[in-house]
Amino acid sequence: MRVIDAVRYNIRDNEAADEWANLLPPRGHIVYVDDTFTTNPKAFTVTLFHQLKCLDIIRQEYVVVPPPQEPTHLARHCMNYLRQTILCRPNLRLEPAINEGGIAERNYDTVCHDWTRVYEEAERNQKAFTDHRKREAVVY
Repeated sequence: MRVIDAVRYNIRDNEAADEWANLLPPRGHIVYVDDTFTTNPKAFTVTLFHQLKCLDIIRQEYVVVPPPQEPTHLARHCMNYLRQTILCRPNLRLEPAINEGGIAERNYDTVCHDWTRVYEEAERNQKAFTDHRKREAVVY
């Protein structure tokens, strides 16, 4: 992935909400551990999805006019969660700090994990859960 300052996901752009929403699977960020769903399955969120959801929550709070006097409980949770995530699993890569123009340099290549399998499995899991709930509703 080429890490650069991008025009997409602009905080104040009218299309930003849709762009951020599309970063999560279509049925949201919740997945279920028990694929058979014979018991009451426990809901989880994939860390990747939790992080993206938190970034969007912070973005939403940032663009509210007028801004809130105090951050919401959810925004505080997200800031703390992202802080802990970064501290526990940091990217220790060296980045150029300042370019000739005196601004932070964000133009470099990095290797990313393939997250498409995570999305595919989350969507499969969510569909299986929804299908089970529909069948369960018909039976009773």
